[in-house]
Amino acid sequence: MKRLFLVFLVIIFGFGISYPQSKKSVQYITGKTPVGFESEINTFLKQDSASFPPLGVYLFTGSSTIRKWDSLQADFKGIKVIQRGFGGSNIEALNYYINSIVLPYKPSNIVVYEGDNDLVEGMSASKFISLCDTFIHKVHEKLPNTMIYFLSVKPSFARIKQLALQNEVNKRLKSLTTKRNRTCFLDIRQLMYDKGGKLRKDFFESDSLHVNRACYRFGPNILIIKS
Repeated sequence: MKRLFLVFLVIIFGFGISYPQSKKSVQYITGKTPVGFESEINTFLKQDSASFPPLGVYLFTGSSTIRKWDSLQADFKGIKVIQRGFGGSNIEALNYYINSIVLPYKPSNIVVYEGDNDLVEGMSASKFISLCDTFIHKVHEKLPNTMIYFLSVKPSFARIKQLALQNEVNKRLKSLTTKRNRTCFLDIRQLMYDKGGKLRKDFFESDSLHVNRACYRFGPNILIIKS
């Protein structure tokens, strides 16, 4: 592989200017919600209460593919990155918490990874795409200049039976992003295969589901993105 996937993202995003904000009071999640993850969201809110991020950040959010990206900040030296991946979340949960862990930061760019859990939990492709569209509308209603990047649903050995459905979702997600302003589809699937077209075992943790540092680090040979 010729270049780092992270380098491509940095090139796409550029190096924006962030402006510090004063401390802010936050509204914690009390009791149980319809989507769960209350403890994790409150942890984020506690961090925000202690030191609220600056304006114009690059927000990464979604499920464990984002949550487990331990080197995220180090990989994006020179820009302010916020990591808001939580649990084994789904797009419904992300939409539910959008006013807690997305919109308050007023990010200049948002990178979203959802879909893995949605599909294995039985959500249809149509429903998933509809909820992704809801996310776009909610963001652009408040932040019309924010760029949204959806990462493609990744293949994995643990969910190989979901591959056909994942491919259908990725096709529809790409189509959706072409119809919406300031929204883009980043196809990371090519990252997951070797030159022989086989899914790379060395890119996965022992559970054959979550990707490891080797996967986060290396990018595809060619990535053409219109932003």
